[in-house]
Amino acid sequence: MKKAKTAILILSLALVLSACNRKTDTAPASKQPNKPTASVETTEQDPMLNEPLVRGRVPEELQEKAKTVCKKCGRHVKADAASCPICKSSGDFKREKEFYTNFFRPWKWSLLIDGDEIWATGWGGVSVYSIKEMKEVRRITEDDGVHSNFLGFASLAKDEDGGIFVSGGGIPELEVFGLSKWDGSKWISYTADVGLTPRNIGTWTLVRAGDSTWAGGPRSGIVRIRPRWKKGTQGDPWRRYWGGNFDLIPCDNVMDIAIDRDDAQFLWLALFDQPEGGDIGGKWRRPAEGISPWKEGEKIEWRGGLAKWSCAAGRDHGAWSPDNSESPTGRGLAVAEDSKGQIWFGGDEPTKGLGCFDKKSGTWKVYNESNGCPVKAVWDIVVDKKDNVWVTHARDPIYCFDGKTWTKFEPEFPGKGKAGIPGGDALRVLDNGNFIVSTEHGLLLYDAASKSWKPFQDLPYPYEK
Repeated sequence: MKKAKTAILILSLALVLSACNRKTDTAPASKQPNKPTASVETTEQDPMLNEPLVRGRVPEELQEKAKTVCKKCGRHVKADAASCPICKSSGDFKREKEFYTNFFRPWKWSLLIDGDEIWATGWGGVSVYSIKEMKEVRRITEDDGVHSNFLGFASLAKDEDGGIFVSGGGIPELEVFGLSKWDGSKWISYTADVGLTPRNIGTWTLVRAGDSTWAGGPRSGIVRIRPRWKKGTQGDPWRRYWGGNFDLIPCDNVMDIAIDRDDAQFLWLALFDQPEGGDIGGKWRRPAEGISPWKEGEKIEWRGGLAKWSCAAGRDHGAWSPDNSESPTGRGLAVAEDSKGQIWFGGDEPTKGLGCFDKKSGTWKVYNESNGCPVKAVWDIVVDKKDNVWVTHARDPIYCFDGKTWTKFEPEFPGKGKAGIPGGDALRVLDNGNFIVSTEHGLLLYDAASKSWKPFQDLPYPYEK
C-alpha cells in the first residue's frame, strides 16, 4: 500500500511539472502573433455537439483519401479499401493525378440575383458576377471574412435590408458549417453567442421568413437562426428542430424550403426519406396530428415527401408522402410555389415525375410520362414571375412548363459541348426572359432572342495560378 501511494505521488508531481513547463513555454496571449483566421482551427465549442469547431483548410488525410476513386461509380474511397462502400465493386480503383483541379471545379451550387450582379457559391468561396459584363468581378474567401472557402454545397439568401447570408458548405469529411452575412460593408460571422448553426445545417437550402433565417440539409432537420438576437431578447438565438430532440418534424432530411406566399409564418419543406450513405430508419417520434402514435417497442421510419411547417408552432401542419397521398416521391429534393397557390414538388426518383399540390383543395396532380411530361427526376424547381415552372436535373435537359407546353433547353458550353447541371439552386430566370444556369464547366446565360448560350468569364482558380 505504501509503495502504491508513493507511485501515485510521483505520478502527480510529474503531471504538475509537465503542466508548468507547458505554461512556461507558452507566451502570454497578448504577445502571441496573430494568425490569419483562414488557416486556424478555432477552439470554440459547438454548444450542441460539445466538441471543438473546426474551420480549417483541407485536412491532409482527406486530400489523400480523395485521390483514390472507384472506376465504376466515381466515388472517393480509402487507398487501402478492399471494395467500394457505395457500389461494392472489388478493388477496381484509380488514382486521381490532381486532387485540387477536381475539388475546385467551376460549377456553382447556389445562385442569387442582387441587382445587376449574381452571387454564386462554389469550391473556391463566393463568386460575384456582373450580369452586364458577363464576367466574375470578385471572389470572396475566408480572408475576406466568410466562414469557409469550401462552399460547394452552400446556400444564399437575402434579407429585407439587402444583406446577403451564406450558410453551410463543404463536404461531410470537412465538417464545414456556419453562417456569414454581408451587410453591405463587412462580413459578420455568427458564433454560438448569436446563432451558430450546427453541423450540416444550411448545406442545401436557406430562406428568410419573418425575423428569422431558416436552414436545412441532409440529416439536419430545420434550424431557425435569429440574426438580430441579442441578450435580453425573448426566445433563443437559434433552435434546431430534428428527430434527436423528439420534435414534431416528419423527416430530418430537409433538402429544400419555400416560403408560403400567403403567410410567411409557414414554410414548405422537401423531405428526403433516405440520407446519403445509408438507411435512417428506426428513429423514435412522439405522436403528431395525422400520424398514428407509436407503440412502445415499435420503430417508426422517417417519412419523406412534402410537409407544411409552422414557424410559430415549430411543427408540421401536414405531411404528404406516397404512403398517405398521391405525392410522386418520398425522396424530395425541390419545392416551389406559384401565384395560384400550387406547390410544385419533385425529387430523385426516375419515372416519378413532378407533383403539383393545390394547398387550398389539398389535391395532387402528377406530371409524368403518362400525360406527356418529359421530366423523370427533379433536382431544382424555379417558378418565374409569369408562373412558368423550370425544372433541372443532372445531365437531363432543362424543362420549362407554361401550363400547357414543355419546352426543352440543353446547355452547351462553347468549346466543351453539352454541360451537366449540379444540384442546388442552380438556375435563375431574369426579367427579360433570359436565364442563367450553373454547369459543370461554369456559368452560362441563355439569350432568348438569339437562342444561344453565352459563358461567363471566371477569375483564375487556385490550381491555375
